[in-house]
Amino acid sequence: MTFLSWTEDYEVGVSQIDAEHKYLFKLINEFHDKQASGDTHSHLLLVLNRLVAYAEEHFQHEEALMQEIEYPRLAQQQELHEKLFSAIFELNEKLSRDSARVDGETLHFLKKWLVEHIVKEDMGIGDFMRRKAAQAEKAEAAAGKNPTADKGADKGADKNANKDANKDANKDEKKSGKAGS
Repeated sequence: MTFLSWTEDYEVGVSQIDAEHKYLFKLINEFHDKQASGDTHSHLLLVLNRLVAYAEEHFQHEEALMQEIEYPRLAQQQELHEKLFSAIFELNEKLSRDSARVDGETLHFLKKWLVEHIVKEDMGIGDFMRRKAAQAEKAEAAAGKNPTADKGADKGADKNANKDANKDANKDEKKSGKAGS
């Protein structure tokens, strides 16, 4: 039985992040399956250790990407990542130290952590990248129509740069119309 099913609704639209999220789903499902089948405490801890290590690696990848694209919510994401990592690390430590029983609450926490973080936080990364790409396309299109707009395109021009490019294009059209008369 699958505890946590991946659907297209969880796709951020960034292949590396989506692949890593899918692997986190796999690890949580593996943890659930071992717990449900009554596997040994040491086997559960092995899976949880892998989950902790992979979550840390995943957060580092996400943060590097956010920094590269100048994501405006980077600081908030870093703070959330730190809290989430601390929570699963503490869970791992507790289970290692106390040989505490893994229960439905533990599994619910892991499921909620991953799904809510993807849906509420990580979707914004993909949305931001798509908006930024659309702005770059508009700037490139404006630059292609008017070479003087290149400066704005190089800076990831926004609507104002496109308006400036259109004004320049209109001036050029008027000049060429006068020269032809």
